[in-house]
Amino acid sequence: MNTPLIKALLVFLFLFNNQIIYANNSESVRANPVTVKTWNQFVDNIYQLHMSQLNSRNIKTTARSGSYHDLPYFFQQIKFYDQEKNLLISKLEWETKNPDKLHSIEVYIHDKKDRLLREYSASYLPKFRNAPYQTLINLHHYNKNIHSFRQYDASDNLIYEVCRSTTTNKKLFEHDDYEIPDNFQQGVGKNKIYQRCFKSLPRSAKLHLVPH
Repeated sequence: MNTPLIKALLVFLFLFNNQIIYANNSESVRANPVTVKTWNQFVDNIYQLHMSQLNSRNIKTTARSGSYHDLPYFFQQIKFYDQEKNLLISKLEWETKNPDKLHSIEVYIHDKKDRLLREYSASYLPKFRNAPYQTLINLHHYNKNIHSFRQYDASDNLIYEVCRSTTTNKKLFEHDDYEIPDNFQQGVGKNKIYQRCFKSLPRSAKLHLVPH
């Protein structure tokens, strides 16, 4: 299986293939304007969700700096916790030299048992900022001793799914986008355990494209 970073870059290249134009002597990137607008709006919406969570909780924070091999101290990372539950609710990274520019953002929504219910995230490349290179929506499901989630991007592409036993932490199923069955009447989709894992998770994240 691909690592998360490789997956993200492959999705980025797929979405922007044949649409990227590098301007001469410039670091700017021009891409599909619909995708650029959609993904940047997604980042704005995640940030608004982050702010709304801060307004409804007592918050504590931790901070650290982060680097890349050729970009020392490139970003400042701040984690936000629900102080009463010691529960991580969001993680933001800001460019150190441009503190008004987000480098990445992650926001976590939990259920009444403090289990992850939804995750929203977006990340920018260090040098190309006209749109994030990665946007993710993770929808989680719990069924007795099973925990599963499906992962989508902000353009509503289903890109990954995994299901684990909460008893043994063993992976029961793991599929990249091209391996996910179209329905529950073909291939692995007919497997009863697979259905327990994923039948309550939609193929489309359209109800969650605006983070909430």
